Amino acid sequence: MHLLTALLACLLSLFGGDGPGSRTRIDFARAGQGVLLSKTTLADGLATFQCLSSGSGACHYRLYQEICKAAVGGTALEQHCSRRELGRFQLHVGARRQVGGLPADFAQCVVAAQDAPGCA
Repeated sequence: MHLLTALLACLLSLFGGDGPGSRTRIDFARAGQGVLLSKTTLADGLATFQCLSSGSGACHYRLYQEICKAAVGGTALEQHCSRRELGRFQLHVGARRQVGGLPADFAQCVVAAQDAPGCA
């Protein structure tokens, strides 16, 4: 059933009609707490986060922006990067949340459990 849900979500993201200029991201992971399935859509400066499935009953999100600068005394290929946290929140399965005002290059990490590795 979880595989069917994941396939359906991917199919819907292809034909969902989010409109021109929108960007959709599907996160799918199989871990110790079951299957995690999340959909994020960015359109007209508004990001919509949806928790579609999670073995823990919730999706835990961390939003950040990667900021990179050339290393002092280094070549153009050497950079020092840091993450500026933009926010953290959790959504229960079936819930959605809209967030505006995010930079266009924001990134996200989503996991099933708040203390799960991967969102350091």
